[in-house]
Amino acid sequence: ALDQLQLSAAGVPDMAALSDRLAPLTGWRVVPVAGLVADEVFFEHLANRRFPAGAFIRPEAELDYLQEPDIFHDIFGHAPMLAQPAFADFMEAYGKGGRRAMSRGQLHHLARLYWYTVEFGLIRSQADPGRLRIFGAGILSSPGESVFALEDKSPNRIAFNLERVMRTNYRIDDFQETYFVIDSFEQLLSVCYQDFGDVYDRLQGAGDLAPGSILPDDRLLHRGSGAYARASLTPKTAEAAHG
Repeated sequence: ALDQLQLSAAGVPDMAALSDRLAPLTGWRVVPVAGLVADEVFFEHLANRRFPAGAFIRPEAELDYLQEPDIFHDIFGHAPMLAQPAFADFMEAYGKGGRRAMSRGQLHHLARLYWYTVEFGLIRSQADPGRLRIFGAGILSSPGESVFALEDKSPNRIAFNLERVMRTNYRIDDFQETYFVIDSFEQLLSVCYQDFGDVYDRLQGAGDLAPGSILPDDRLLHRGSGAYARASLTPKTAEAAHG
């Protein structure tokens, strides 16, 4: 996708030209925004296959971690993924589901799905299922977390389970304590093509989980040591509709 979208060329990408290359592949376009947009605006864009991308770039001091997504995060992290048909369909479905989640007061649960997939998701290598690859843009736009997510002994790596993900809080100020791993984009899409009404009903009776928690029925790919999280001075969790 990097080659198809011509993102290897030098310079700041032109979003209109990028959209003209992306639209024939999956029907998606990229629209510039000045910063984070309201939840209802964000969902409306996604539901209509438009991705809002930050039209600004991070300062050098925030190269490795930025809470507000900039053009590098959005264009080099998200845009190539939108050229993958199953992932593109998942993103549209997420946008449509967002409006329903807001009406039911379930946005915090849905936000965790986005966070642990679109932003911080891992996927099994199709060539070698024993190896993991990064697809989350939040990881991809951080040089340090790109190594940490795949190689460090500290974080948990757990096989994706929809309701488990939607119960799990996350870090917004540092590297993640847990990464969830999908088998394929088709798996992600098929699991999420369902009526979330029943899911929300079950989640209302279930408690939230700490970012580094491990449950007895988790399919653990790697049990983390938690060393990095313990060394952090100001651990935080937060709820957000998107990263």
